[in-house]
Amino acid sequence: MRAPLMAPAGTSSPADPTATGVVLVGFMGSGKSHVGTLLARRLGLPFVDADALVEADAGPIATIFEERGETGFREVERRVVLGALADLADRPAVLSLGGGAVSHTDVRAALRAAPFVVWLDAPVEVLWRRVTRAARRGRRVRPLAADEATFAALYERRLPWYEEVATAVFRGAGERSPEEAAGWVADTLRGRR
Repeated sequence: MRAPLMAPAGTSSPADPTATGVVLVGFMGSGKSHVGTLLARRLGLPFVDADALVEADAGPIATIFEERGETGFREVERRVVLGALADLADRPAVLSLGGGAVSHTDVRAALRAAPFVVWLDAPVEVLWRRVTRAARRGRRVRPLAADEATFAALYERRLPWYEEVATAVFRGAGERSPEEAAGWVADTLRGRR
């Protein structure tokens, strides 16, 4: 496990994490994109969504899954995410990663080297409700959210990876407002300076 899971206020850090950006990780439905947009605005940094980068590189995620399977999608994701993480050194931003990006060993290594990685965590039942509600509204197709049992098993498999890379954890994502999450991350980041 990396650092304490909850970064206490007033903790000092030799480097300014905003100098190389903030990375948000978490499972499907945790609100990484929404929180990331709000956080970027608060910090005066650009927002970069890794899923959008994947789509710009290779087309819609659902289509990549259909044509190349999960393995093909993960390879595109891995390449794009490693590039985005490397770019943070020269172009600080708030970067939101797809929920499965942490499945790559080299991505986890790059995240462990990043100055500030926040895991937006929530109970799996809350995440399942959020993902299925969004799907019913036609907002997002999630190829790995076919049924609740598979979703929960995938969540459990990824938990150690999120814990491994997290500098700080916001508990209750999906239950608490995105504004509250963005405020907490910004305050925690300020406390690390």
